[in-house]
Amino acid sequence: MNLDGRLLMSLKKRSGNVVLRRELAGLGSSSHLSTALQHLVADGRLVRLGAGVYAKTSPDPEGNARFAVGCDVLLREALGKLGVAVLDVTIQHENGRSVCLVDAGTSRISRKLGWDNIRVRYVGQPERSQTGAAPSLPADVDKLPTQNVGKFVERLAQAYGIQYRRSGLDDFAEAVTRAAGDDVKLDLTGKLLVALKKQDRINGRQFARLMANHIREIKRVRPVRGLRNQGLPA
Repeated sequence: MNLDGRLLMSLKKRSGNVVLRRELAGLGSSSHLSTALQHLVADGRLVRLGAGVYAKTSPDPEGNARFAVGCDVLLREALGKLGVAVLDVTIQHENGRSVCLVDAGTSRISRKLGWDNIRVRYVGQPERSQTGAAPSLPADVDKLPTQNVGKFVERLAQAYGIQYRRSGLDDFAEAVTRAAGDDVKLDLTGKLLVALKKQDRINGRQFARLMANHIREIKRVRPVRGLRNQGLPA
């Protein structure tokens, strides 16, 4: 029996809905196991929830992977296997995506989880009480702050417990700064805006407008208005 078959048999014998890659290490070499896991994902037998974390599924009549339980149960089980006790899971919808808010209390979680159109975000009551409520974000980007933009962004990031980590969005952010007339590397505010956008706390229009307003404020020129007319996302 090839590794794909042995892996599938092992999964069928295991109880629960979630399996960690490390639990399957004895079935074959690391590279061969990676290939076998990819095959089962492609066949609709597994869904990758995160690095080294998989959920067992079965293909529906259209060939799409189908879970036996809801995402709240999956997350509790997955995080439980990773040693994290989940207090509550709340599902909400943002920008056409489902967001699972996982309350793990004071536990710090570094493992990023998410699949298909599902995004997982970690929250905790102690963290929320320390950081305070997030500033309101108007839907009309013309109503976003044009003064003290840096402080506004810092408060927003602090409220969500967000810290900056470089990603591909930095290139776009730096392009916005150049379009606003300033060819410089991102400062703290720019970096926090990148992190906020990456975690879907602000949308693309809010991101571009706050970035442009921040640059305008730094240069002490009139705040930008009507970015669409200049060929920029607003």
